[in-house]
Amino acid sequence: MFDLECCVRLREFRPKDDLNRILALYHDTRVAPLITEQFIVPRGERLKDQYKEIIANSAEMFCIIETIPKKTAFTLAPEGDTPQEKPAEKLVKDEPEFVGFTALWQFPERGHRLSTFSLVLRPEFWNKGYGTQITKFVVDHAFLYLNMHRIGLEVYEGNERAMAVYRKIGFVDEGRQRKTRWVDGGWKDTFHMGILVDDWKQTRENLLQN
Repeated sequence: MFDLECCVRLREFRPKDDLNRILALYHDTRVAPLITEQFIVPRGERLKDQYKEIIANSAEMFCIIETIPKKTAFTLAPEGDTPQEKPAEKLVKDEPEFVGFTALWQFPERGHRLSTFSLVLRPEFWNKGYGTQITKFVVDHAFLYLNMHRIGLEVYEGNERAMAVYRKIGFVDEGRQRKTRWVDGGWKDTFHMGILVDDWKQTRENLLQN
């Protein structure tokens, strides 16, 4: 697992624990329009099976995002009444909280070294800097350790927050499909973005110079 500075970690996928949490994201009307082109309807075991299959067969990397448990110290009073007894200190760990998931999806021809990036966060964790740090980490990891040549992604109209993050990391606008999705009583566009290893290197150099 990978611990990030923003107090979250990326860990391996555990189907028994994680599938219901992923399913809940598709039942949240704030999240679902941002992650699927399909109609927003109740989903069940079929979606779970689809996720297990696609993760097993098509994920270059799939990570669950959760908070890093904090250790809290409590001072316990002595059990006895004798003055010699000193208070004891006990450390208690918080339970990790599910934040979302991130993935790099491989293309059928892995030799081309292309992948598609995705990131989904619960609304409680929006606008707190998690998206930027997680995206940067995954992109860095892909180019440094997974030998990727290109990473692409799709963003749906209405998710300007995500588009700003991706541009900050170094993604370039590559195209726009008009009126591809029906959401909230109207048609929305789909935006395509991508980053090449050369773009990534240039972005890193610019950050170092500044």
